Amino acid sequence: MSQNNKNDFYGMMPILPTAIKPDGKIDETSMRRLVQYCLKCGAVAIGHFGFASEFHKISDSDRTMLTKIIIDETNKKVPVFIGVTAQGFDVAIKYAIEAEQLGADIIMAALPLINLPTQEEAFQFYKNLSDNISLPIIIQDIPESENILSPEFVWQMFNEIENIKYIKAEGNNFIQKINEIQKLSKGSFEIIGGSGGRHMIHLLKLGITSYMTGTEALDLHNSCVKSFREGKEDLAAEIYYNKILPYFTFYDSYSEELLKEMLYQRGVIDYPNIIEPRAKKPMSEIEWQEFNMILDKIGLRNKWPNIS
Repeated sequence: MSQNNKNDFYGMMPILPTAIKPDGKIDETSMRRLVQYCLKCGAVAIGHFGFASEFHKISDSDRTMLTKIIIDETNKKVPVFIGVTAQGFDVAIKYAIEAEQLGADIIMAALPLINLPTQEEAFQFYKNLSDNISLPIIIQDIPESENILSPEFVWQMFNEIENIKYIKAEGNNFIQKINEIQKLSKGSFEIIGGSGGRHMIHLLKLGITSYMTGTEALDLHNSCVKSFREGKEDLAAEIYYNKILPYFTFYDSYSEELLKEMLYQRGVIDYPNIIEPRAKKPMSEIEWQEFNMILDKIGLRNKWPNIS
């Protein structure tokens, strides 16, 4: 992708977590505060129903409520993108139609996590999705489907399916895939960095301009990207290697738990509860002690609303 290419997005496109109360009900107050936190941290778009949202554990009624809350609180300040990944193609299309009706601006869709389709079936799914909505579509490339969504195949879909406009690359070996898509598209297919912000400096050097991460340290992520784009590459590297990478030591293995815990400690959400069931056992007491030492070391204790 050429550095001079005109992309739609320059900056952070965070995926919101799903804030819940201890009884499991949606915490609307915290959800609205999350949106304001993202806006204050310079988000250029805000999304929901990705892996960071625990999308696979959310009921259809809660999905509708969450979509309405996010769109209302964002209030057209930045675009809202809604993930529609589901285990059935028809379910994903139903989610997309509803999201458009509720006022979403962009749809994001990965292939099912189980019962993976063939390339022919995947093409037909994205074609049907495009035919049923008028919104731009982000293809979400995840590890489960990385072999199906080859660079040549996604480039074909970009050229042949009307509403395919972006790809979020985060499968295994995603840096190499990004490089290959760039060469095929000569910068015309906008690539969004993913994978929680890993390899952010390298992707910035490759010309990637937007990043879809969680919200746990959005102020740091945004500062890194903003500094690089302002020509302050040394400062961007310092933020990334000295402040972001240290907490990844634990975050990579416990992201479901630590995403909400970090936001809770910072006063952005009122409860750190995870939607049951948990992905894995909680961190041990000694791991918590070390993780909190890391947060103190990198200065990630500034609390809402003193976050920028």
